[in-house]
Amino acid sequence: MAVRAPLPHVILSATGEDVRRCTACWGCEAMVSPGMDLTLGELMQAAAHNDEGALDCTTLWACTSLAQGARCQQGIHVAAVLDALRAEAARRGIQPPTSAAAGT
Repeated sequence: MAVRAPLPHVILSATGEDVRRCTACWGCEAMVSPGMDLTLGELMQAAAHNDEGALDCTTLWACTSLAQGARCQQGIHVAAVLDALRAEAARRGIQPPTSAAAGT
């Protein structure tokens, strides 16, 4: 079994964004889109804590346009983090759930 880099390191390498700076302020909680199983804040926290559930949740794939408008109080570029997570999911062979594949 191959050793995989922790998600915070994958994101930092790909984007320069340190998702561990997310303070769970939940400023992005109000941003909801159909098909999301986690809030953007929950997804950011999952990634920050190396929870691989961040790679197979429907939110990762369902909120492509919503994330563009997300404003993080810590200055984290949320859309870039999600792009890096999607790329990592693809590298690991994780496909978007069929209900979220189209995005919003």
